[in-house]
Amino acid sequence: MPALEVFNRRWRIGSDDLVIPGIIEVLVRAGWLGLVITLFVHHEADTSRCEQGKYLLRIFLVGSMVILGATLITTVALVYHSSRGTIMDVAPRKHVPNLLITRVILGIPEVAWNGMGSMWIILGLVMCHDALSILMKALVIYTWVAIGVIVIGVWLLFDPMMRPNRQGPNEGSYLVEGGALGTHYIQLWEKRCRFLCCLTSRDENSSEAFKNVADVFASLFEESDLVASDVAAALVLLRLKRKQEERQEEAIRKNNLHLPLSRSSTASIGALQSEGALPHQQSPRPEWMKVGSAYHFMKFALASYGWPWFVYGRFCQACCSLWKHLHCCANCRADPSLDAKDNCCLCNTAALKAITGLDQESISYITFHNKIYEVPFFVAIDDETEHVVVAIRGTLSLQDAITDLTCQCTEVEGAGLPEGCLAHKGMVHAAKFVQRKLEETRALREGLASRPGYGVVITGHSLGAGTAVVLAALMRPQFPNLKCFAFSPPGGLCSKEFALATQSFVMSVVVGDDLVPRLSMNSLHDLRYKIMCVLNTCRQPKYRVLAQGCWYMLFGISSSSLESVSTIESPSQDRPLLANAANAYTYHSPKITQESMEDVRVTFSDDDSRRCQVPRHTETPLYLPGRVLYCNPSLPEEERLDVVSSEWEYRWGDMNEFTQLLISPFMMRHHLPQVVLAALEDVAQQVASPS
Repeated sequence: MPALEVFNRRWRIGSDDLVIPGIIEVLVRAGWLGLVITLFVHHEADTSRCEQGKYLLRIFLVGSMVILGATLITTVALVYHSSRGTIMDVAPRKHVPNLLITRVILGIPEVAWNGMGSMWIILGLVMCHDALSILMKALVIYTWVAIGVIVIGVWLLFDPMMRPNRQGPNEGSYLVEGGALGTHYIQLWEKRCRFLCCLTSRDENSSEAFKNVADVFASLFEESDLVASDVAAALVLLRLKRKQEERQEEAIRKNNLHLPLSRSSTASIGALQSEGALPHQQSPRPEWMKVGSAYHFMKFALASYGWPWFVYGRFCQACCSLWKHLHCCANCRADPSLDAKDNCCLCNTAALKAITGLDQESISYITFHNKIYEVPFFVAIDDETEHVVVAIRGTLSLQDAITDLTCQCTEVEGAGLPEGCLAHKGMVHAAKFVQRKLEETRALREGLASRPGYGVVITGHSLGAGTAVVLAALMRPQFPNLKCFAFSPPGGLCSKEFALATQSFVMSVVVGDDLVPRLSMNSLHDLRYKIMCVLNTCRQPKYRVLAQGCWYMLFGISSSSLESVSTIESPSQDRPLLANAANAYTYHSPKITQESMEDVRVTFSDDDSRRCQVPRHTETPLYLPGRVLYCNPSLPEEERLDVVSSEWEYRWGDMNEFTQLLISPFMMRHHLPQVVLAALEDVAQQVASPS
């Protein structure tokens, strides 16, 4: 931090990112130089080993030793200077660009010299005995491989974005001005999204989606000079800080002292063993919102994923369960009314039946058709609970990811909804697609007609949960008693008005440190602010922080490591990032929780006096829908050997608790549908047989 500037370009690395790669290169080139010296000594001891070109070989080896020696010395100096200073203090690393240029210049004679050696070998100008010949060929090939790796690295680190030059001769001068900068960022991210998804379709949905996703990424990164390693180091520091806070809270609890709910952590709250009154909510919770019901319908949400998640972690057992439901060449004789678009053996349908226990007659409609804004789902009759269930699949493809990332707000209109209800744009489009298909196929109405008196349940996990919530709001005028179970719904889903309006018909489930229910544009900008805080207050070099992060990942966080965190100041709600900074970028963060974050100040240079506007897409804070059941592992982190089979506790939470991201090793794993199902199963057993 900031990004390295060489050859009048900015690159995707910082001046302190060359330590570990440099050490690796030093070790490799030291061995390389040893090989060349060994080869030279053997050659000089007995020149008769070469039938032809012994003097050419001597010249090549001497030249290689000189080039390798000069490169080795330059790389050692580069490592030394790159390791100096802290992450934000770049002054001690002022010689890194010049050393890097020197290293690149040394690469030119290296390429030329290796090319000359290759030509001599190909033309047969150097002919030696087998051992010596093999060593020389290996040396040449080794050199070309190293050069190729360096070229690929340069290509990957090249930054096509002409970022603002805030240190230009004129105050506030930019390489790209004003709106042109934002437009250029959006166009760049749109090209990246298209390349990643390998989609060149010009249909209306994909073109609009790529523009929306590009706008989201541009709003997050266009004013940031961070590189990837800066973010990684900051996440390590934030993880240490949160771990320290958890241990302090646990120590206070052991002394039987009252500890209020922390705004930065919801993972350390004790369980409430009754399904009683809801905190922070005035209206009573509907009777149908039971843990057992949530566990039952989570099976349908899991079944909507088909065979991939069914076989995950239990391949042999799952294959045995699927075998009896498979039908070879089933597409040739499948019921066209189902519109399954499954594979030839109906593996997804087989997994659905194995998970839910449904037979073919209970499946009214199923489709695995998947495009941007068009998600797979199925309609089934559940005689056990007397409901017709609509289960919507979560994220399982790049098209689904594009739908997830289209996270701008759009209005949701429906009878019974108050004015100003806003929701996640991609999921609103997906919900309207499912609603349209249900109306076209009449699958839901026919299922209800075949089972008079049955209710309607809409469920889903992740993307499917968000889509289910919006669909439930759209269809509730037709089905007043409709119920929705949303498992791990995205945090950036509902405006406050919409979230409050769904409390009578939506039950959300959040598990542990799950990232997705806490993920929104507001929480991402809040995380960005915290990253800037810890990077500015950290007094360790980046390579040491990253090395510690790798150690913690393998062996856990020790108490001595937590003691060192006291040198890292906590991101504060009421102080500027740099209290003594006279000239800073300042913006007033939108209201992320009940309290506002005041005047976040981030310094980029001594000459800056401009003020940032409110980040795009954060004007409207978004929350989780409905009533929130929060399940959390009851065991300490060190004792959780198996993330799936952990013991769980639960309580009813409030939507305001899930507005900040938690940095945890379980933040991704707790989102897996199997983990959600296991947590609900354990909690349901606790409710059924309380101790």
